[in-house]
Amino acid sequence: MVLLKCGFTLILQGLGNAENEKTEFPYPGYILTILQRYILREWGWTLLAVSLVLIVVLLALFLGDMFDDIADGRMPAGLVGTQLVLYMPRAVGHVLPLAGFVAIMWGLGRLYRDQEMAVMRSSGFHWQHLLRPLLNLTLPVAMTLLLIDLVLAPMASHLAERKLDEAVRNAAVWGLQAGQFHVMKRGDLVIYVESLGEDGRSLRNVFVNLVDGASEQVWAARSGEYWLDPETHERYLTLIDGEVTERVDDRLDVRRLKFARNDLRLPEPEVRKHDDDLENMSNTQLLAESGAEAWAELQWRFTPASAVIILALLAIPLSHSNPREGRSGRVVLGILVYALYSNVLVLWRSWIADGTLPLWMGLWWVHLAVLLIGLVWLQRQGRMPKRG
Repeated sequence: MVLLKCGFTLILQGLGNAENEKTEFPYPGYILTILQRYILREWGWTLLAVSLVLIVVLLALFLGDMFDDIADGRMPAGLVGTQLVLYMPRAVGHVLPLAGFVAIMWGLGRLYRDQEMAVMRSSGFHWQHLLRPLLNLTLPVAMTLLLIDLVLAPMASHLAERKLDEAVRNAAVWGLQAGQFHVMKRGDLVIYVESLGEDGRSLRNVFVNLVDGASEQVWAARSGEYWLDPETHERYLTLIDGEVTERVDDRLDVRRLKFARNDLRLPEPEVRKHDDDLENMSNTQLLAESGAEAWAELQWRFTPASAVIILALLAIPLSHSNPREGRSGRVVLGILVYALYSNVLVLWRSWIADGTLPLWMGLWWVHLAVLLIGLVWLQRQGRMPKRG
């Protein structure tokens, strides 16, 4: 908690205006010079801007997927806002490691491009002085990611699944709203209800258009009821006092049949769910599972917090550029490093989950290997502190 409080204090004071040469913080030994606070401020604002842009992009993509699900009848329109809010923790968890990596590369790259880094070096600013603002920025972000991936994201995913399951059992919530057409199965099933009862199940003046291959049926009933079979969990519309008109392609005749009661089984909705149900489990549930997939998921929740620190360390040598050197090469190299690191993690996780790799290996070996590469890279470029 002391480190967390200290880290957030460093960011807040680093983003403010610098008046004194040094700023003392509550944790002993944490003193930032003017240049360190300047760099921290540059990184902090860039991190905020990049995070907002990436979050908006992810939410827009998720919103587009939800609109497709609504059009196909896999999701009720009334849950768009709720699902969007519940997706926010997972979006933030995906964005922050990349945003931190981009922020540090972008900030240092600008210092190189404007020759500010050359002036800093000539004034005695050593490369090891970058490590303190780097940790001041990444440690609070890493702790935030741990809170999101270990607590908030699983809770939000579980709640989103429960909201969808509850919506299946209620016609009003699912989308059978009064005076509106409800389209399912890509237009093969259209339901219209004039009014709904207070219980969300009683229907009045129901219209149904059903296309099944070459046959097209039009159902009309004065009343009805939406219900769920407790054994099979299949959804039904019970239509009372109505008639059905059926027309078959390549035929001129039309059949009409009146009925006192008829049960129409609705197609099962393809409810949007996460690819892996383990994402909805808490940490204690994953520990109780004690399987390879549960172990891989549990370790994966620590990956963003570890990756944000390792990527930030890699960003220091990646952002270094010589005078008159173009920026495009460093940007492409940074993208390749990030893509390689993330893809190796995903591949390693899948190998552990399916039993290709033993459980004792885990994801820590990937983080450790990339961390060692970053440290060697820093040392070869003369960015590690030297004794003497």
